[in-house]
Amino acid sequence: MRRSVGRRVAAALACAALGVSVASLSGCAQQAQLGPLERARSVNQSKHVAAQFADTPQVLDDPLGIETTKLFFPKSETLVLCDDTVEAQLRAASIAVATNAPMMVYNPATHGEYVRMIADMHTVTVLTVGNVSVAPATGVVRVQRDPGGLRALGDMTALRFQEKKVQEPASAVREIAALRQRTPTWLRAAWGDPAVLPGAVAKPFPIQSRRDANMAPQVVATWDSSIASVANARSYGAKVEVVPLPDPRRSEETLFAMAGLSDHPLVALGKQFGTSAQLAGRIRQAERNR
Repeated sequence: MRRSVGRRVAAALACAALGVSVASLSGCAQQAQLGPLERARSVNQSKHVAAQFADTPQVLDDPLGIETTKLFFPKSETLVLCDDTVEAQLRAASIAVATNAPMMVYNPATHGEYVRMIADMHTVTVLTVGNVSVAPATGVVRVQRDPGGLRALGDMTALRFQEKKVQEPASAVREIAALRQRTPTWLRAAWGDPAVLPGAVAKPFPIQSRRDANMAPQVVATWDSSIASVANARSYGAKVEVVPLPDPRRSEETLFAMAGLSDHPLVALGKQFGTSAQLAGRIRQAERNR
């Protein structure tokens, strides 16, 4: 099945590149006859995915961004750490995506986990956004506080940020999924800015190289996915498809986003997708019932 799909994709590319021979015209005709589901399956299965990702669907329940940081950024010289308010998470995500850095939401109850991860990732610079009770520090690991505002973003990153208002928290995930790494954008909450703690000064926050090298897996999310998990996928370079429902049996759009991936790399962000095994089974069932 996979070889057949691959041959059809190759034929379509040959049609576009090589022109008008009878054989090419025949291949083009076959490609044109594919139905919507078959076309979606062909596109989804055509991805070349890095070896660090599982060969089958993987569901990550990741409210704090810890699991997606481990998946997408096993090593990272920089880290953005924010409080749990939506306004702070929006700003942290904006910085993380623009600088190709991971972000996590700080929970004092799991302070030790952050310390271990910073050591494991060989992180050198940590930027805190909002009310994060981690004191500024210098040394092997530099901890610096975000002073807020648009100008500070340019001072810290040497990038020219534009500002976009987010009108309500429910729009956060979709806005972050749509961020473009080459167009630095501060997603600014219309209802208020993050807290700024004493000692906050705009200091350089390095920009890392983009990670994915066009080898990111298919990533899906819903409005219930965590901001941090979506931001980490985008910071890595993956496209995040925000689907209306987590179950491919109940939504054609969701099915098309996952078609052909029941035994291929797929990252689903949030427990609403069920377990990894359940999601794979639902994809197969949805394709059989289509």
